[in-house]
Amino acid sequence: MDAVRHMGELSVGRLLVRYSLPAIAGFLANALYQFVDRILVGRGVGTDGMAAVTSAFPLAIVAMALGLLVGTGTGNRISVLLGQRDREGAERVLGQGLRLALINGVVLALLVCTFSKPLLLACGCVPRLLPMAIPFTRIVAAGHIFLIALVSMGNILRVQGRPMLGLLIMLSSNLLNVGLATLAIFGLHWGVTGTALATAISQAAGCLTVITFVQGPRSVLHIRRAFLKADRRLARSILTLGAPFGLMQALATLVFLAANHGAGSQAGTRGVAALGVLNTVAMMMIYPPLGVMQSMQPLVGFNKGAGQMDRVRAILVRVLLASITMGAVFSVLVAVFPGPIAGLFSKNDVELIAMVRRGLPWFVGPITLFGLTGTMAHYFLSVHEPRKAALLLLGRQLVAMPLFVLLPRWLGFYGIYLVGPCADLPFAVVAGAFMVQELAKLRRIPRAA
Repeated sequence: MDAVRHMGELSVGRLLVRYSLPAIAGFLANALYQFVDRILVGRGVGTDGMAAVTSAFPLAIVAMALGLLVGTGTGNRISVLLGQRDREGAERVLGQGLRLALINGVVLALLVCTFSKPLLLACGCVPRLLPMAIPFTRIVAAGHIFLIALVSMGNILRVQGRPMLGLLIMLSSNLLNVGLATLAIFGLHWGVTGTALATAISQAAGCLTVITFVQGPRSVLHIRRAFLKADRRLARSILTLGAPFGLMQALATLVFLAANHGAGSQAGTRGVAALGVLNTVAMMMIYPPLGVMQSMQPLVGFNKGAGQMDRVRAILVRVLLASITMGAVFSVLVAVFPGPIAGLFSKNDVELIAMVRRGLPWFVGPITLFGLTGTMAHYFLSVHEPRKAALLLLGRQLVAMPLFVLLPRWLGFYGIYLVGPCADLPFAVVAGAFMVQELAKLRRIPRAA
């Protein structure tokens, strides 16, 4: 337990730096993979390749939803149990979390492989791109088994005081992915199918590496065979706590479906490809503040479990300042340099580049608002208040879905650009009200003896 005790003893500033930097770097590594992968597909396969990959992206969001559903609930419960010095209880949660992750991964892979054609059509894929999109989707679906387990288990390294190891595994997996994708596209000329193979192989390697460490002598927690048996009560508690993030990602799938159809109705294949680029850049910008928010969760959970509410308040204040500032800086940078960024994704499709250039400032601008909304949502999950977290995380998605359908009808492709600001602003106001209430409440709670 010495490996986790520092979460209640080190200064808040040092803790946040120690946990945030690996989380930010890990998220950036993942974002950079997607960024580079889209560049490789755009330059090596073309606009049709990007459209095919973008059409399949909602199915990948489902896999992330299942991974976060299990991983967030598992990680938050474990961090509180470690704060209470209950190692056996934490290992019970770990075993049940891994069991849920593997079941979800296998079921999802079977469904996607069996119904890939109708699913892709529902995701907005143009029929002529199905010969390219179907093999890509089926190969990636096999990798979803490892992706869901990797996302679920990734939190385990962080909550037991090993954030840097999680970063190294993430970096290694993504570097392997980019290297294999480059070879497949430009060396072997396998197109998007080669990209899918690279993704599945790298996800499997990352997942097996995490499990190998957890079963080794340097891990605080271990996977016990006895704890892998079904435990409905514990499984229900994990899923309940992780539900806001899982539902957020599940709704994101529907949002992407609506966005794909909205973009395709206005600009066809090129519109879907442009949307894919816009989402890729926005995700790369949103991951650094998201890394800070993620690093907050084990720290808040541990200190709440230990009764140190003064440290909980200090962590929340610093994360709010960091995430909002980062979002504002990134928004300004993208607004100043939209043209050079857009030009990275195509060699000769001038119209695609122009569509991306016009939309980037609007797509990335709401990241500043997410700094407030996302931080409060992560905080409420850490202190086991999933209803408030669900309001902040799910409300935005519920508003965005109809907007992606309606605004393009009224405003053309510019309507796609405006969805983010319209959906994010009202929930940032709600998050601000929650923030004021929570900080006042934390100030009134006396420090535990």
